[in-house]
Amino acid sequence: MGRSTQGWVRHAGPRAIGELGAGHWLMLSGAPSPDVNMALVHDGDPATLAATKHTVDTAAYPSLFMFAGPSRGADLGSGWQHAGEMPFMCADLGSEHLDADPRVRQASEGDFDAVGDLLAEAFGLTRDAADVCARLVQQEQDDLRVWLLVEDGQPVSTVTTGIVDEVVCVWCMATPEHFGRRGYGRSLLADVLLRAREHGASMGLLGATPAGQPLYEATGWRTLEEWELFLNAESVQFAH
Repeated sequence: MGRSTQGWVRHAGPRAIGELGAGHWLMLSGAPSPDVNMALVHDGDPATLAATKHTVDTAAYPSLFMFAGPSRGADLGSGWQHAGEMPFMCADLGSEHLDADPRVRQASEGDFDAVGDLLAEAFGLTRDAADVCARLVQQEQDDLRVWLLVEDGQPVSTVTTGIVDEVVCVWCMATPEHFGRRGYGRSLLADVLLRAREHGASMGLLGATPAGQPLYEATGWRTLEEWELFLNAESVQFAH
């Protein structure tokens, strides 16, 4: 997942900051929302935590700080509030839950507003924050791809994927509530994972939001570990 985040950094704009190390990663877009400024520390080394926290504090963006593995239980100090846990999940792409859907296509530059609107509506984000993700469709790049499910000419669901070696990382799975309970998210996920398998991926990874977890569990994903979450500002996806 950490290697995949660096694709966001390359396209997030001039204020973006990215780091990838043996025991941590961070992706700070610079947008005014902790939902698009994230850091993860997982090696249990106090020096890694101190250096990563210094980068986040210096940037002074509203951020989501996560602890995994041996780093769970670490102390960020004042200014950070515990915000629960996020399941880090995996799936075998040999699953029977994969299937092609003719309504699914890769988003292009002309879909910028459609992707931004879907993300903003689904997650309660401002367009400034949603556009960090939507901006990928305006760039010539292969590391991250944005997908849409279109029903009767109307984009109704979106997701972003990035393949790293034999792993497909799934980001920003979004179906607004007024398009919910029609199977759009399930169909979109089944299609893009099948495409990833055809491009050599054998495993999927993702961090599940509370809204998305039931879908993932119903389609064969399992929790590898829980990431501890801390916020220095209000998040629309996670309780402060």
